[in-house]
Amino acid sequence: MKRFVYINDESYQNDYCDNQISNTKYTLWNFLPKNLWEQFRRFMNQYFLLIACLQLWSLITPVNPASTWGPLIVIFAVSATKEAWDDYNRYISDKQANEKKVWIVKNGARKHIQAQDIRVGNIVWIRENEEVPCDLVLTGTSEPQGVCHVETAALDGEIDLKTRVIPTTCVGLDSEQLHKIKGVIECPIPDKDIRRFDANIRLFPPFIDNDICPLTINNTLLQSCYLRNTEWACGVAVYTE
Repeated sequence: MKRFVYINDESYQNDYCDNQISNTKYTLWNFLPKNLWEQFRRFMNQYFLLIACLQLWSLITPVNPASTWGPLIVIFAVSATKEAWDDYNRYISDKQANEKKVWIVKNGARKHIQAQDIRVGNIVWIRENEEVPCDLVLTGTSEPQGVCHVETAALDGEIDLKTRVIPTTCVGLDSEQLHKIKGVIECPIPDKDIRRFDANIRLFPPFIDNDICPLTINNTLLQSCYLRNTEWACGVAVYTE
């Protein structure tokens, strides 16, 4: 299957999801039932719960039920507290990432928005040492040769910087043209393969002739990478969260 990303065209930007990140497991409303379900999926917890329930029947055992229920409740409470704390930290991390300010192009001018508000088709501008907020097809850089360097350690663990280049169809476009660029990118639906990107881009006149230009992974900036040794780079958002 394919998706068609129309560059800098608001009429198509609501066809896909926004860029809000969510790594949390729980909400305020489902924490208690979901956490209990998670804990009682473990066979050992099921066993001790059964023993505790049987001890409520005085004809079976003379043992005081509190001797089993007390430790069981404490263990469950400690486990639930740890889960809640871990999930809260994930929520804080997500909130910081979602509310991070980024530059996009809207109506021919740059605009500051939150990262969670990026839409597919937006032109996103990244500055040196900034994190890439979503998957982009590179369209311009500050370098005359149209190259930039990215750190991908967060994705593949490799610390060596990688070189990314703009598509040949974007060569020669100046900053003003990059603000007004229009076109369409035909790309696959999102998948987990971070080493492959088989797509193509076609810019609409008057920016360039209506020629189709192939794209590879070397023409992309992937989310969670960092721009290094390059003053700025810009690209079209093709995949959001």
